[in-house]
Amino acid sequence: MRVILDEVARLDRIVTSLLQYARPRAPELKPGTLAACVERVLELSRDALAQAGVTAEVGVAPRLAPVYIDADLVSQVLLNITLNSIQAMPQGGTLRYEIRTVRRRPTPRGPGRRAADPTRGVRAEPGAGAARVPFQQVRVTDHGAGMSRGVLAKLFHPFFSTKPQGTGLGLSISQTIVHEHGGTIEVLSREGHGTTVLLNFPVEKRHGERRHPDTRSDRAHAAHR
Repeated sequence: MRVILDEVARLDRIVTSLLQYARPRAPELKPGTLAACVERVLELSRDALAQAGVTAEVGVAPRLAPVYIDADLVSQVLLNITLNSIQAMPQGGTLRYEIRTVRRRPTPRGPGRRAADPTRGVRAEPGAGAARVPFQQVRVTDHGAGMSRGVLAKLFHPFFSTKPQGTGLGLSISQTIVHEHGGTIEVLSREGHGTTVLLNFPVEKRHGERRHPDTRSDRAHAAHR
């Protein structure tokens, strides 16, 4: 009975991941705080953190304004990253979250666009003189095993996983969620030195409508890849 229940749970995770990847829901953006999402994830991960001997630290910059996010989806992304970090530190350690405002050059929107996105220059790379715009960033740092360059290169590929029981869709889904917020996700890692994940969310109001295909942008994106 235990084997049957475990296998049913495993199959349920796989099917749920496949559905989320194939048919992601549009984010419902409302004013919220990234700190509240981190607090929620730490509450959900409390047992896993305790069992792994991992201590969580949170640093929040003062006077951060609310951002327009789908708190449930952002929490899903942070939970995935948190569980990955815990698994990377089997001997325990410190997991640190930092939330702050950063200024970055706008990034290309990708092969799809929303109705409100500019219709010209969707794939244009920002020039050296492009103005920097504010983003709110969540920086998640662990001191685990880290990853090789080969693993980093495939990290967001669908169905790629270094875990025997992994579906390889967690980070792909997370990337889609962040992109649908108009943000970016970056992973910095070195073997033996830990991993840092940067989640950048624009300080702007988005309505969360689904992006629709842009054939011209798709062709440019395919050529770029």
